[in-house]
Amino acid sequence: MFAVATAVPAPPALAQEPQRIAAVVNDEILSMRDLRNRLRMVIVTSRLPPTDETARRIAPQVLRGLIDEQIQLQEAKRLNVSVTDQDMARARSDLEQRNNLKPGQFDAFVRDLGVDPDTVERQLRAQIAWGKLVRRRFGNDVNISQEEVSDVLARLEADAGKTQKRIAEIVLPVESAANETQVRELADRIAEQLRGGANFGAIARQFSGAANAAVGGDVGWVLPERMAPEIAEAVSRMAAGEISAPIRTVLGFHIIKVVDSRVLAQPDPATAVVDLKQLFLPVPPNAASDARDSQRALAEAVASSAQSCDDLVELAKEVKSPASPNLGEMKVGELAPVLRDPVSSLKAGELTGPIDLPNGVMVLMVCSRKAPPSNLPSPEQIRTQLEAQRFEILAQRYLRDLRRSAFVEPRV
Repeated sequence: MFAVATAVPAPPALAQEPQRIAAVVNDEILSMRDLRNRLRMVIVTSRLPPTDETARRIAPQVLRGLIDEQIQLQEAKRLNVSVTDQDMARARSDLEQRNNLKPGQFDAFVRDLGVDPDTVERQLRAQIAWGKLVRRRFGNDVNISQEEVSDVLARLEADAGKTQKRIAEIVLPVESAANETQVRELADRIAEQLRGGANFGAIARQFSGAANAAVGGDVGWVLPERMAPEIAEAVSRMAAGEISAPIRTVLGFHIIKVVDSRVLAQPDPATAVVDLKQLFLPVPPNAASDARDSQRALAEAVASSAQSCDDLVELAKEVKSPASPNLGEMKVGELAPVLRDPVSSLKAGELTGPIDLPNGVMVLMVCSRKAPPSNLPSPEQIRTQLEAQRFEILAQRYLRDLRRSAFVEPRV
């Protein structure tokens, strides 16, 4: 929810509104104070400009979020789903850790940002209650079979070598032709603010209508060609860190962020772990060129007679190398660039040629090499992801049905 470092002034919009009703949800009300406080929280945590214009533009979406929370809390109460003090303490602790705070500092941190702690607590309580309710209601309906897991893994293996992109999304639903222009304007404004440094995850949590809103819009690793054609076309052209213009689909407007890119099932060579031994021969900084040539020739001659790492260690002692021959285990990516390239393709027992360094000449031998892990998810990770997706879909349908049966009357 929070990912900010400095306080941001509260938006002046609606600051002088009298204490009147913002919306009626069944037999309960949401006040203008509730709406003002949530607007402050959204603007601060999303790093949006704290202006009247911003508040006016986002107010409809913020009010919709408050109405959904009220519906969720009412349904949880109806079915006797409670949020305990321990639940709230864990949620606060998670937020403190996420914002590098000490235990017990969260309320003061929130107040320093100009946000009412009560509005944060309300949102946390609604999220916890809704999560418990969905798990209780649909827990017996979400059973991921081994066949489903195997199918996903087989598809991933078949796509090995293709470029995946990790994306996040914000989905602004268009519910009728009447509100399309309003939603489009909001989407344009959000995309503009995101490119200006607004917090993507925070905005997704507050505004997105997608099932992944609770996790900051994170979609995970995808192949562009497996996405909707309109989105795939944009994503295929985007580099890591880029944010798309709003993309219209049958659901509404999507704003996409490409978080990272990788080649599926291709291990990263930089993560291979190697155990290295070295032979180092010094060359004084101001030495003549023939001195370096002499040391290079000696390094090459000595190294050519080394058949193992033990041999290299003994030879280093014989030529009185001033540096310890034992470099130990490290990832290839942790090596200095001048050493990384010569070592990256070596197998165990193989040597580099002489490597020129500012202060001498070095030869390296790989004593052992541990292959880098595959970036394919494990079966358990796949199962967990499928379960989360299934629960989110069911939760969205549940909330949609509750909205349809609820009496909701916005007053602003």
